[in-house]
Amino acid sequence: MRRVALILALGVVIAACSGDGEASDTTSAGELADRSEFASGDDTVTTAGTAEEAPPDEGAIAVDLEVAQDRKVIRQAQLQVEADDTRAALDRIIALSEAAGGFVADATVHPVEGEQDQPSANITLRIPASELTEVMTAIKGSVEKVISESQGAQDVTDQFIDLEARLTNLEALEVELRALLAEVRQQPEADPDKLLRVYNEISLVRGQIEEIQGQLNYLNDVVDLATLTIGLTPTPAAVPIVEDTWEPVEVARDALRNLVAGLQGLADWGIHFALFTLPMLLLVLGVPALIGFTVYRQWKKRRPPTPQSPVPSET
Repeated sequence: MRRVALILALGVVIAACSGDGEASDTTSAGELADRSEFASGDDTVTTAGTAEEAPPDEGAIAVDLEVAQDRKVIRQAQLQVEADDTRAALDRIIALSEAAGGFVADATVHPVEGEQDQPSANITLRIPASELTEVMTAIKGSVEKVISESQGAQDVTDQFIDLEARLTNLEALEVELRALLAEVRQQPEADPDKLLRVYNEISLVRGQIEEIQGQLNYLNDVVDLATLTIGLTPTPAAVPIVEDTWEPVEVARDALRNLVAGLQGLADWGIHFALFTLPMLLLVLGVPALIGFTVYRQWKKRRPPTPQSPVPSET
């Protein structure tokens, strides 16, 4: 009974402290060792003493230095290049990446109107981090012009160490919980509540282990394989300041063609005006004007004459 309570309490402590950081994980590991000894009922003192009792040997220091030098870095790079033949350049870029052990993660080739036109493309490569510099140098040498180049790095060593420490603690806890579950099952009168509590703790710890293992796998993948993004565009065609040939005869012919076309257009307008526009104007404006003039004359005839005042005679 005492051992069950101790290990279940230990599971709760580690589950709560799994996201606190490296310092908390180290403390949990020490507590796990101490409580394991206490739960087993062994009165002997553990071999791992304090720093004052047993100073670390030189081998342990060498291992720490080696770990400190082995940094976990995520590398990313971008290239913007131009090529006369973008189709051939794209094939060369893919071949260079595959020769270095990489692969194409994503590629987009933009469509063009004619078969002779050169398409632009965007490609994302995953290349072993140790081969990134050499591959970039080879790609820059295989194209006509490099427009821009940039590189970046993200150090995730602390995150990697933290995840590994949490994983170690959780795996040790899982071993203890499974041993406890087997011990409870062997008891003549096993309490179902105890079995269920231990089983739930094992399931919870196993889920945390798989989650952390997935994060470690992802970090290992992005650390081992650098990401290289390339933008490939065709080289702009050079336009001369002055045309190579000047043909004044063709210019004169074009001018004459434009003159004839203009005269034809003027003649077409005159014919259209005489045969269509003018008759329409006469129908639309002439008939109402004629009717109005006729009405006005009739009205003037029926109007009585205005009396004239007598002219004074001269004496």
